[in-house]
Amino acid sequence: DASSSMNEPYLDTNMSRYEIIKKTLRERNSYFPFPELGYNIGLYLYTPWTPIYPVQAYDRQKFAEALQKLPDKPRGPTMLQSGLRKLEPLLKKLPGRTVVFIFSDGTYTEGIGKSPAAIARELVRKYDVCFCVISTADDATSREVIKKVASATPCSIGIPLRRFVDRPEYNSGMLYVVASTANIVTVTETKVAGVKVDNILFDFDKADISPKTSTELYVLAEFMQENPDAYILLAGYTDNSGSEDYNLRLSRRRAQIVADYLMGNFNISPDRIVPLWFGGLNPVADNKTKEGRRLNRRVEIAVGL
Repeated sequence: DASSSMNEPYLDTNMSRYEIIKKTLRERNSYFPFPELGYNIGLYLYTPWTPIYPVQAYDRQKFAEALQKLPDKPRGPTMLQSGLRKLEPLLKKLPGRTVVFIFSDGTYTEGIGKSPAAIARELVRKYDVCFCVISTADDATSREVIKKVASATPCSIGIPLRRFVDRPEYNSGMLYVVASTANIVTVTETKVAGVKVDNILFDFDKADISPKTSTELYVLAEFMQENPDAYILLAGYTDNSGSEDYNLRLSRRRAQIVADYLMGNFNISPDRIVPLWFGGLNPVADNKTKEGRRLNRRVEIAVGL
């Protein structure tokens, strides 16, 4: 989004929202991991639609050069609907799953066709696509637009710009999950900076906090309160019992219930919690056994400082 509304200041940085987004993209490009995996990447303005780096094999240097071609100043109206419609010719040509990162303030021109959310739902019915909507919305109406677009599919997410800037895990978490090298059932805890956190386990088809879980989360919350610069990454998973779509939704509920518990009971700021979800991917144990499935129904917790 390079519309004039993106010229608003970003917090107390003496930079506009547009400038901080460009800066963040340059930083992420400088350490984007695993270029050898063969990602295809594209960069487009939708105000109006302008190819900056047409979808192609990712090349760090070429992408850096493309970022330098972005306009110096944002200007003009927001054209979110038009931008979403322009995605279809691209998605038709792309095999496998595609993640679309959309920077938007949630404003759009009403009365000229379908809403952004309706267009997003049409796209996910036709293509294997997830949306990560990075929001600069200022009012309830615009935030609702962002929420609806980000609800088009269970693999999609909507986050405020400040979280995208401060927490690169949102970026990487949408693109890949680090696979287990083996199904080792003993790897069930995380130790970082003196805090030990067991994986949070769940009963079959459930996403609720058990008494044992509440004890584990108390220890984590106490550490967070004593270390105000710490933040946590929550990764929700399931066993292989359900469909891909159902498991994504269930793993999302599991990650979110842990986040909600920490925020609601211990006043941990949402800016310090990164909830992600991966369905049945990355099992830590054999799904053919009852015990293995029990261990795979989990939320993994990583602590960063």
